[in-house]
Amino acid sequence: MLAFLFLWEFLFFRSVFLVGEVSLRGLFDLLPWILLVVVPVLTMGSLAEEKSEGTLEFLLTHPLRQIQLVVGKFLSIVIFFAITLLFIFPLAWSMGKFGNLDFGQVMGQYLASVFAVSALASLGIVISGLFSSQISAFLVAIIASFFLIMSGTELVAARLPFELAPFFEQLSLSTHFNSMARGVIDLRDLWYFISLAVVFLGLAYLGLLGNKYGNRKLAFRNIKIAIILFIGIFVLSNMIGIKIPGRLDLTEEKVYTLSDTTRDIAGNLPDIVNISLYASDKLPAQLQPVLRETKDILADYQNFSKGNIRVSIKNPSGDSALAKEAASFGIGSVRFNVISDEQFQVNEGYLGLAVTYGGKHESIPFVDNINDLEYQLTSFIKGLTAEKKSKIGFVSGHGEKSVATDYRALQQELTKQFEIVSVAAGSDNASAVADKSVSGKTKDAKNSIDQVKKLVIPSDIKVLVIAGPNQEFSSEEKRAVADFIAGGGSVLFLIDGTTISPADMKVAVNEKSLADFVKDETGVEIKKDLVYDLKSNEVVSFSGGQSRFALPYPFWVRATRSQNSLPIANKLENILLPWGSSVEVDARVIENKGWEKIDLFTSSAFAGVQSGAFDITPNQKFSQTGLGQKTLALALAPKQEGKNQSRIVVVGSSNFLSDQFMQNGQTNLAFVLDALSWLGQEQSLSKIRIKNLAERKFNFTNSSDPNLIKFGNLGLIFVVTVGYGTLRLWKRKKRKNDVYET
Repeated sequence: MLAFLFLWEFLFFRSVFLVGEVSLRGLFDLLPWILLVVVPVLTMGSLAEEKSEGTLEFLLTHPLRQIQLVVGKFLSIVIFFAITLLFIFPLAWSMGKFGNLDFGQVMGQYLASVFAVSALASLGIVISGLFSSQISAFLVAIIASFFLIMSGTELVAARLPFELAPFFEQLSLSTHFNSMARGVIDLRDLWYFISLAVVFLGLAYLGLLGNKYGNRKLAFRNIKIAIILFIGIFVLSNMIGIKIPGRLDLTEEKVYTLSDTTRDIAGNLPDIVNISLYASDKLPAQLQPVLRETKDILADYQNFSKGNIRVSIKNPSGDSALAKEAASFGIGSVRFNVISDEQFQVNEGYLGLAVTYGGKHESIPFVDNINDLEYQLTSFIKGLTAEKKSKIGFVSGHGEKSVATDYRALQQELTKQFEIVSVAAGSDNASAVADKSVSGKTKDAKNSIDQVKKLVIPSDIKVLVIAGPNQEFSSEEKRAVADFIAGGGSVLFLIDGTTISPADMKVAVNEKSLADFVKDETGVEIKKDLVYDLKSNEVVSFSGGQSRFALPYPFWVRATRSQNSLPIANKLENILLPWGSSVEVDARVIENKGWEKIDLFTSSAFAGVQSGAFDITPNQKFSQTGLGQKTLALALAPKQEGKNQSRIVVVGSSNFLSDQFMQNGQTNLAFVLDALSWLGQEQSLSKIRIKNLAERKFNFTNSSDPNLIKFGNLGLIFVVTVGYGTLRLWKRKKRKNDVYET
C-alpha cells in the first residue's frame, strides 16, 4: 500500500501545480498504468502459490467450495484496493481548500478505479490458476492486462480492419474507465466491469472444477457447457452494445446531463424539429466514444421534447443519395489516417449532424468532441424556432471596438440568440449648419456640427453595448444614451480607463473614455488606472531575443467571481481581464436611481493599481504597498422589479472580449453571454456553456501552500500505513509472548 500510493502521488505531484488545475484527472490518468504492474503482483500467487505449495488440495478438502475460494481471493484484492484508494479523499479535501474541486467527479473516479481493479484482479486470478509458478503468472497477467487496457486505443485499433474497431473499443478497459472517471456512472460501463469479472471468475472456477472431476468427463462437460454459455451471454451482450437505459451524473455542474434551459426549450417547441446524425459505421476507435455520447445526448433531446424532436441516424458511406443529402447541409466526409500493412492509408467517414426546422437548417460538419454539443444544439433549435430575436445595439463612431472585426468570436455566438444592430452617430442637420457657417451666422462650424450629431437608438433595442470608446461623445449623443436608460433600456458599459500600446508597452490616460458620463449617470466610476494582481494572474509567453519564456503577468488579472445573488455567471470561477481598470460606486447616486450595486468580479487581496504614464513590461518590480481587493466588474440591479426599470453592467475593460483573449479566456465569452441575457431579460443559453467552461484554478495565498498539499498527503500516507503496520506487528509479537495456562 505504501509503495503504490507513494509512487502514484509522487508522479501526480510532479506536474499538478504547473498545470494549475484543481482536479485529480492527472492522478487517475496514471492509475491504469500503475495497476498494470501492481494488480498482477497481488494476483500472481492467489492460485499459483497454492498449487506450488501443495495447499490447494488441503483447502478444498475443507468445507470450502471452489467458487467460494475463487470469490474469496477476488474480494480480498478488491477490498484491499478499495481501502487503499480511500487516500484520494484526504488529497481531494486538501486541494479543495485552495480551489473549487468537483467532488462528484472525484467520487466517479474512485468508483471507476475500484471497478477497474475488479476487472484486472479477476483476470489475474484466472491466469494464476493456469500456472504453478508465480513468476509465469505475473508476466502473463501483465501482458494480458496491457492488451485489455490498450485494445481500444488508436495505437492498437489503427492497425486493425475498421470492422473490428467497435469490437476492440468496447472490449477496452480504458474506454469504460475513462467514461466513468468523468463522473458519470453509466449502466453500460457497470455492465462491462461486472460481466468481465464474472467471465474471468467463471473461467477460474472452471479450471478448479477440472481438477475436481478428473476422469469424470461427462459431469465436467455438462458444467463446462453451462459456464461457457453463461460467459457467452455476458460477452455477447457487451459486444453488441447492449442498451441498458440510465446513468447517474455525479459532476457538480451536471455537465453530462441536459440543463434546465435545454429541457425547457425542447419541451416547448412550436412544431417538429428534425435532427439527423450522419455517422459512418466504420469510424476510428478514438471516435467511437464520441459517437456513443452523441447518440446518448440526442436520445435525451428526443425524450424531453414531448415528441417534437425527431432524431434519425443515417450512414452516407456507400449511399450516394444520403451523401448528397449530407452535402446539402455542409456535411462532408472526413479523412482519417489508419495503418495497414505497416503503411499509412487514408479512409473516409462521416460524423456530423444537421438540425432542420421550417425549411431552415443549421449543422455541425464534424463532431470531434461533445464538450459543447448541448450548447450548439440548443442554440440551433432556439435560433431556428424563435419567431423574433431580441436586438442588441453596438454603439460605433467613437473608436469603439467593432463587433465585426474586434469581437468576431462574440459576434458568432451572439447571432445564435440575438439580432445585432449597429448604432452609429447620425448628423442629418449637418448641411444646415454648414450653410449657416457660410453665411457667417455661426462662429465655429465644426463645434456646431458636433452639437447636432445624434445617436439614434431604435426603440426595439433591448440592450445597448458601449465597448471601449476613445473619442468624444457629443452632448446630444450622451443625452440619447441617458434617455435610453431613463426609458428602461439596459446598457453594458465596457470602459477602458487607459489606452494601451502593446508595441512599446506604454500606457496613457484615456481622457475620452465616457467614464465621466457613466459616473454622472449611474454613479459608477471607472478609475483611470490599471489593476495588477500579484497572486491571481495569467502566465504569458514573451520573446526575449531568440528565446521564448513564460512569466506571470500581473496586468492580466484572473478576476474571481464575487458571491453575488444575481444569475450572472454564478457558475463561473473566474474570467481573464487584461489591462483592466478598477471600478467604484457613489452609493448616493445609485440609491437615488433605485438601483443596488452587486459586485460581479474582483481581484484577489493581493492587487494594486498604477496610474499616470508608466510601462507595462512583465519583468518590472511591482509595488506591494496598499494591496487589496479591487472591483473590476459590477452590476446595477433595480431594487424593485418593474416594467421600465433599466439594468446596468460595468466592466473596467473592453479588451477582454477581443478575439486574441477569447482563446485563453473562454469563460469571458460565457460571462458576457450571461450578462447580455440578464440585461435583456432573456433566457440565457450561457448556463449550458458555463458548465463545460468552469475553470478550476488553484488560489494560493502563500508560496508554501503547494508544499503543504504535497508533503502533507505523502506524510499522511506514511504515518497511517507504517503506523498501522507497526501496531499489527506489535500485537502479533505480544500475542506470541502470552503464556496460556490450562
